[in-house]
Amino acid sequence: MGADISFETTVAGEVAQRFWELYLEAFEPLRTRAAARHVLLREEFDQELADHRVTKLLARDEQGQAVGLTTLATDLAAVPWVSPEYYAARYPEHAARGAVWYIGFTLTHPSRRSTRTFMDMIDALVAHLAENRVVCAYDVSRFNDDSLRFADHLRSHLERTQDVTVETVDQQTYYATTFH
Repeated sequence: MGADISFETTVAGEVAQRFWELYLEAFEPLRTRAAARHVLLREEFDQELADHRVTKLLARDEQGQAVGLTTLATDLAAVPWVSPEYYAARYPEHAARGAVWYIGFTLTHPSRRSTRTFMDMIDALVAHLAENRVVCAYDVSRFNDDSLRFADHLRSHLERTQDVTVETVDQQTYYATTFH
């Protein structure tokens, strides 16, 4: 089951609606599995899809239906929770040429997770990142790391297919204190 992959700068209207429905279906479980809010509000989602500083990698099936989506901020100022100064201090040469990018999220339709769709998307994204010689930052929820070993699998794939260095640059741990 292949997918048609395209890179878009803006997505709106009916196409945005189809990807919003896909987004909710894929991300809904994270509402109760991650301490940080991983599910965007509709207006946030629409803003991200309309923002030209965020490249959208769209995957569609043979009938043109939405089956996958990745957002890639090519300007860190487009990501409210990211510190551009942090990355500029660590990667000054890349920052000077606008080559520090951030993956906001990536998802595939639940029925396509066992198909090539996700890897086709990753391969297209990785080729784009390598071509532009960027530092690409991203975050992974603990749930996805523990249950799916997402970061480990991605690291293995990247090291097998590209000349890369993958490093943990920061970590946020959430605590809860119950007072009795």
